[in-house]
Amino acid sequence: MNRILKLALIAVLAAAIIGGVLWSYLAHRGELAEEAESDKPIGNPARVTRDANGGIVVKFDRELQQRMEIRVETLRAVTQRPEITAYGRLEEDPSRSFILRAPVAGSIRTAAGVPWPNTGDVLGDRFMAGQIEPRLPPTDRITLSDRLATTKAEVESSTAALAAARAALDRARTLNADDKNVSDRVMQEAEARVAAEQARLTAAGQSADLIRSALASARDAALPLELERGGQVVEVLAHPGESIESGQPILRVARLDQLIARVDAPAGEPVAAATSGARIVPLGWTGGPIRGERVAIAAAIDPKTQGRPFLFRILDPSSGLRPGLSVTAYLETPGASRRGVIVPQAAVVRQSGQTWVYVQIADDQFARREVALEEPVAEGWFTRSLPAGSSVVSTGAQTLLSEEFKSQIQVGEESQQ
Repeated sequence: MNRILKLALIAVLAAAIIGGVLWSYLAHRGELAEEAESDKPIGNPARVTRDANGGIVVKFDRELQQRMEIRVETLRAVTQRPEITAYGRLEEDPSRSFILRAPVAGSIRTAAGVPWPNTGDVLGDRFMAGQIEPRLPPTDRITLSDRLATTKAEVESSTAALAAARAALDRARTLNADDKNVSDRVMQEAEARVAAEQARLTAAGQSADLIRSALASARDAALPLELERGGQVVEVLAHPGESIESGQPILRVARLDQLIARVDAPAGEPVAAATSGARIVPLGWTGGPIRGERVAIAAAIDPKTQGRPFLFRILDPSSGLRPGLSVTAYLETPGASRRGVIVPQAAVVRQSGQTWVYVQIADDQFARREVALEEPVAEGWFTRSLPAGSSVVSTGAQTLLSEEFKSQIQVGEESQQ
């Protein structure tokens, strides 16, 4: 009986051990399955495929297009005159600049309550920049001092002569009153001599006063420094306290709302004689080309380029352009016109040093196509790489390019294979 009980206990214990091992195996297998599921590569929906020629195609349904604000524009055919590319720089328009010069030699002083202008300040017409204290040349000062000394001597001489004439007149009056010991004629001559000496003294005194006034005004008088035409201060050539000469420049101002573009056509390239303007694109300019009005052919040829130099006036107050900036100009040349399309600026994406656009090939499919940007125009770029009537993505092209990149992302074992 005891033997049977022992065997039963051993059987139960063996069954429990086998059940525990089996349960542990099944639990571990579940964990391995969960880990394997979590380790599967994370992929994106299959929105990027390739066409028969190997080109990349991105699929966006109508709902997704609306959500991502994808807009499509149909390209229209345009005719473009042949052009050449010329390079140059912006310069100040001489008719829009003004130099304030010293009217006389002297010392500069600031005006009451007005600070001395600094570079970059914008000044109005008839602006009172300061004052100048005239400086009398040494030769003139010596001449005036010499004349003052001579006049003082004349005053002293006339004073003495007047005193003697008055004494003689008093004696003549006394003798004339004493039984006519001196005739009336002698007395009249004495009175005339007194009047003459008085006139000489008065004239000498007035001359001395004038000379003193001239010397004093040379020291104390200040002349205004007034800008006839205002603008932005581009150069400050003198400061308060400095001594300057007559005609020396003090300030230079310019109005930069109108600039001149000097461009040099490539040497030997013909330019249409009737060219009245050009499309100007400043360096780093993100907007459309700026219209330049032809002013003249420059007076001198740049010895480095040997090209025909042209001057174009640019009037664009809101552009913020400044002299010295490099520009590219497109000038019309004789020849047959070209037909192509205008690609909007926002439709162009850049990848791997190339320019691309997305062309709609179906309601929900967009193919990336390389495009050659030949010339910039106001609406975008002129190109002959696409046929007229093509529908390109004008808004959201960068979103499609990002979708391409997302399709290349793989996380997990597949990315390591």
